This record gives sequence, structure tokens and C-alpha cells, in this order.
Amino acid sequence: MLFFHFLIILIFLFLIIWTLRVSVHDISDKKDSAIYRIFLKIAVFLMRYIPALKNEDIRKKQKLLVPSGDGKTETKKYLARKLAEILLIVFVGNILGMGITCKNTLESGIIPGNRLMRNTYGGGDSENTLTAEVGGKTLPEELQITVGERQLDSNETEEAFERIENRLYTEILGENRSLDHVDHDLYLPETVDGENVVISWRPDTYECIEGDGRIREDFRDPKGMAVILTAELSYFDKRKEIRFPVKIYPAVQSTEEAIHDALLHKIGQIDEKTVSEEELRLPGKIGDKSVIYRRKTKHTGALILFLTFLCGGAVYIGRDRDLDEKLRLREKEMLRDYPEILSKMILLFSAGMTIRGTVDKLVHDYEKRKETTGKAAYAYEELRVTLYEMNSGVSEAQAYENLGNRVGIRHYSRLGALLSQNLRKGSAGLLSALEQEAGEAFAERKSFARKRGEEAGTKLLLPMGIMLMIVMVIVIIPAFLSFSL
Repeated sequence: MLFFHFLIILIFLFLIIWTLRVSVHDISDKKDSAIYRIFLKIAVFLMRYIPALKNEDIRKKQKLLVPSGDGKTETKKYLARKLAEILLIVFVGNILGMGITCKNTLESGIIPGNRLMRNTYGGGDSENTLTAEVGGKTLPEELQITVGERQLDSNETEEAFERIENRLYTEILGENRSLDHVDHDLYLPETVDGENVVISWRPDTYECIEGDGRIREDFRDPKGMAVILTAELSYFDKRKEIRFPVKIYPAVQSTEEAIHDALLHKIGQIDEKTVSEEELRLPGKIGDKSVIYRRKTKHTGALILFLTFLCGGAVYIGRDRDLDEKLRLREKEMLRDYPEILSKMILLFSAGMTIRGTVDKLVHDYEKRKETTGKAAYAYEELRVTLYEMNSGVSEAQAYENLGNRVGIRHYSRLGALLSQNLRKGSAGLLSALEQEAGEAFAERKSFARKRGEEAGTKLLLPMGIMLMIVMVIVIIPAFLSFSL
């Protein structure tokens, strides 16, 4: 895994060096940090060779958001910044993943001297996941080893003895169905969850079962053997013995399972004998086979690298959704301003202004308002582009048609066609046509406002239902309590 981390870093270093002279002045902002500009340069460089980034649909959307521009500069800035964010996420995530992978690699490997360090008194038990290599062959199952802290055994209270006895009848079964037929190792806990009691176990014979509940490997009697298993519950000087009659049969398990269990058993015995020492010395042999221990290698670095690419993809998709949301808000704003624009045009046209003079007046008033408030409006920006076209030599009728085609909203398409047709045929009837269009626009605006109100009321149904349930609970519960009294 480290190879892939280093490979990604080398690729980034190559790109950083290769793009040192790439200019990003036209797409960067003053608030951009020096590190972010580095990734902007890489993004601009990659955009030259990745055709998928040259998205015509995005250029059209950017053109709608910035009518005065050609869409190319805005599209380049949008795509470059989106790609730069993805590259930055991948780079940082890869560095983090590589660090964790290095840490896990250093912690894994052969345990020197077969020794595990204990925690100091009060430090709690430490959990270790190891793999064992016995006679040159690695066991398929991992060894889950708990190294106890350096402290004396804890004790339990006399009042808990009865509760523990009831629980032990079911808990010690392990994978067995009943104590009358035991062919799997018994589960003999030293403590019970929730109870501070120490439990010690002893069978009346060790011919078929060990003290920890394991069935002996050399026990092969198919008729089974009856055993009395005694559990001693301890609390300082108080003792209570519980006897369990058990019928033991030969164990059902594979050779590897037997070695795994035997190894854990031997480690447990060593742990009990050396509990006051600073280290737990793991057995170097099991039977006639040598054992080599390794810490389990963690793959957190690979997971972080995967999540990094996942986050990069989420940023890519999220940026496109943000662009679509801006277009939706643009359409909503332009529809809201449409009746207002029509009303002003009717007023100015009635006062004797020409259509072009009306547009010029609307744009001039908007620019003064924009200088004061600093707030731009998409509809008036489109009118300003129309005015610029007429000032640059485009015919007035063509400019109005361009307005309708450029905006992409049917209301403005209708307005552009209306102005263009009346300009060609004469202005007679234009005022009445504008008044009719304004009436329809205000009616649509009222309908839209009514619809939004209905949607808001629908959204309130859930909290209102929750409040109703709370009120019912407040009223009903005291009533039931008064009946019970």
C-alpha cells in the first residue's frame, strides 16, 4: 500500500514542478492561498489534456449567470477551481493515509523476544491482535490476546452470588445445547458483565477437560465422561461454590482450531503466573513446533485513501449541483422581476419614450442602484447586454430577439418577440400588448406566491402532528395516573 501512496506523491511533485510557469491570474482570487494556487496551476494544466473537462453545457450555464461575458472565462474558472479542490483533497488525504500506513507498518512485524508490554497498575488491560506462525506455517485464525494490567485480582460482593449463579447455567454452555452433552469447549468466565465478582473453576477430574473449559485433545471416549464442574465465587473472605454436573464427549474441532485454542490457553497460563512482571513473555513453541508472532497489519491508510477519492467525487458532483441551484435561483429571480420590468416599460412608453429609450432608462436606473447597493439583478443585466448590443451596431429588432433567445425563459422570449414584431410593424398596439402581458405576469406571480404558501403549510404538518402527540401525552398520562390512584 505504501507503494501507491508514494506513487501518488511522486505524480503530484512532478505536476507541481512542471506547472511552475503556468499562469492563473485570470481565474484566481486575492483570497486564494499560495498552496491553493499551486493546485490551480495543476488543474489548468490538466484541463488542456482532458477533453471531458471542456463541457459545453457548463459554458452555456455560466453564460446565463454572467450575461455580459462570453462564458469561456467563467467556465474555465469554474472547472479549474472545482478540479483544484478535488486535487487538494486527494493530496491531503493521501498524505494522511500514508502517515497512518507507515505507523501501522512500524507497529506490525515480528514481536522481538516474544514479549508484550503490560500496562502499569490501574492502566487497564491491553488488547493485542496477533498472527502466529507455527513451524513456518501461519495460522489462519488471529490470536486475540488480552494482556492484563499489573494488579491483584478484583473481588465481588456476596449479594451478587445468586444473580451470577442463575446466569452461569446458560452462559457456560458456549456452543453446546445442554450440559448433558458437551462436545464443544465450555465458556468459563472469570467475571460476569456488570458484576464485580471473581470466578474460579475446577473440574473434579482433568482426564477430559481443562480448568478453563477446554476439552482435552487426547480425550477420545465416545461414551463420554461425567464431570462435576465447580465454580467458586469470591469476595474477600467470603466464598460460595456452585456445582454443575456435566457430561463430556470428544471435542469437535479442526487441528488448526485446536492449536489456536492451545496457544491461547498457554498464553493465559503464562499471563496468570507473570501478572506482577512488566512484560508478558509469549511461548516460543507449541508442542514441537516453533511460534513466531506478528502484529496484525491495519489498513486504515487504504481506507482513508479510498475516502479521499470518494470525497473528491462528492466535491465534483456537489459543484455541478451548486451551479444548477444558482441557475434555479436565477430563473426564480428573473420571474420575480418580470412584472416590475413590464410595469416600468408601460409607464415610460406611456410617457412618450421610445422602446430603446425605455430600455436605456431602465438600464441607467439599475446601474445607479447597483452602485449604491452593490447588488446585481440578472434581468437588468440581460437588459444591459441588450443595450450594449444596440450601441455596438446590432439592429434594435435583432437585439430584442437575442434577449429572448439568450435568457432561456419563455416570458422573456415572449417579451423579446413582442418588442421585435412591434418594432417592425409599428408601435401601434404595443402599449395594450404590454399591459396584457403585465396582467398575465402579475397573475402568474400571485399564483406562484399562493403555491409557495401552500407548500409552506404542507411542511408544517409534521411539526404540528408532533406537537399534537405531545399535547395528547400531556393530557392523557395524568388522566390514567389519576384512575390508577
